Amino acid sequence: MHLLQKLGNAKTEANYHAYYLTLIKDGTANGATSNAYLTSSNVPFETKCIIMKYRTGTLNNQKHAVLFNLSTSQTCPLCPQVDNALHILSGCQHTQIRNIMITERHNIACRMILKAIRKTGSLGSCIVSMDIGSNERMTMQNLQIPETAESRIVPKWLFPPRFSDKDRFTSSRPDFVLVTPIAAKTQN
Repeated sequence: MHLLQKLGNAKTEANYHAYYLTLIKDGTANGATSNAYLTSSNVPFETKCIIMKYRTGTLNNQKHAVLFNLSTSQTCPLCPQVDNALHILSGCQHTQIRNIMITERHNIACRMILKAIRKTGSLGSCIVSMDIGSNERMTMQNLQIPETAESRIVPKWLFPPRFSDKDRFTSSRPDFVLVTPIAAKTQN
């Protein structure tokens, strides 16, 4: 939170506030980047509202409906899980949501991150592998796969020497593998 802003009656002992403070203190959060959607003309106002509701724990869900006596069940209407903000945005295991919506929404977010990395200029060529959707989907967001990241499989040189190819091909595929250059040390 900006120093000029006041917290007012905000609950500073809440998980959201504590988590945000942790991100700020350890340098993980970059305020300019994580809040860029607020000033972006590419993000619709309704989407900005949903993001703010998610960040503040006020996104409407069954858990809230029970609190406000609008429902008697905290269960998701589509699957047998407790419905909350995280469940809505990324965890519902209903077949259609899991297979289509979550994967594509995740890939769209990754492609937005790729655009931001490319915008900085210096790190675009450091991507050595990525798995963020098909070439057609990349083209829909005006992106091309960098020449350095043609493969969706993590390069062999990033694994320990005794790591088998079978294990390398079946291990988790990260969205991006970005390898930054090491600055040369100068001798005095």
